[in-house]
Amino acid sequence: MTAITKLKTSQSIQFFEHSVALNLVQAFHRHLDLGDLLSLFYSQSAAILQAVGMRYRNAEDGVDVEFGSTGRHTTSYNLTYQDDDLGEIVFSFERRVTEDTLTTAEDLIALAMSPVKNALLYRRACLAAESVVTDLNARPEPKPQTKPAAMVRPGHDDSLVLVGIDGIAETRARDGAEWSQTLVQAVQAQIREGLREADGVYQIDDELLAVLLPHTNAERAPDVASKLRVLIAGLHLKDGAITTQLTACMGVAGTKAASTAEEVLDNARAALKRAQAEGANSVSFHESED
Repeated sequence: MTAITKLKTSQSIQFFEHSVALNLVQAFHRHLDLGDLLSLFYSQSAAILQAVGMRYRNAEDGVDVEFGSTGRHTTSYNLTYQDDDLGEIVFSFERRVTEDTLTTAEDLIALAMSPVKNALLYRRACLAAESVVTDLNARPEPKPQTKPAAMVRPGHDDSLVLVGIDGIAETRARDGAEWSQTLVQAVQAQIREGLREADGVYQIDDELLAVLLPHTNAERAPDVASKLRVLIAGLHLKDGAITTQLTACMGVAGTKAASTAEEVLDNARAALKRAQAEGANSVSFHESED
């Protein structure tokens, strides 16, 4: 059995061409549900690695799921992303695997790390919300200071904002992936600091932030988008004597008319694309067909 404690990043893959890697990352990021994501990941592993089975274990989150069958040979990977322990994946094979297969497996896992982290955050938040509902039913008079974390829920009157930092692709090309990631994390921290405790800010893809706004309907979403603009503008990039104010485009979608989380995400992505076509610092809102 091979044990790897820390995997490469999605920017240092060797096996996949850039276009293929991008398609895989986008496909993985479409799934916030951990089970759906792992199912897709296993199907890709079976096709690319010829794995006959896969097991994902995460003791901290109480997750232990298996796909396929148990082969004669296994290889195990301890998953780490941005210093967070995300559990373990064990692949099963009928035949002994080659070094090329192991390298390809590392590349494939590296592409899935950010989506797995997001799915775990989503799962934890949903479980927290469920426990809060149970607690409220048991105790009709909750403590006033209790502010449960909540997620955007399809069918409820919530909103999702996708934030794309203006010029981030050029920054990555000019200054490298590590600096662009630092920039994304700085914006993420700035937004989290300025919003309500119940709101969530998550990184999806390599350069995109998702801001989840529970109980924020379509009428209130523009006010929040304006607040996000101000928060982001509070960050400045300094290059020698030149200081540039940071801006971002945003795509906003409500959840009330949607039936799945993926539908909400697709609507927000489409709105963000329209905003980016309008120019820097633009905001676009998805119009539901009620």
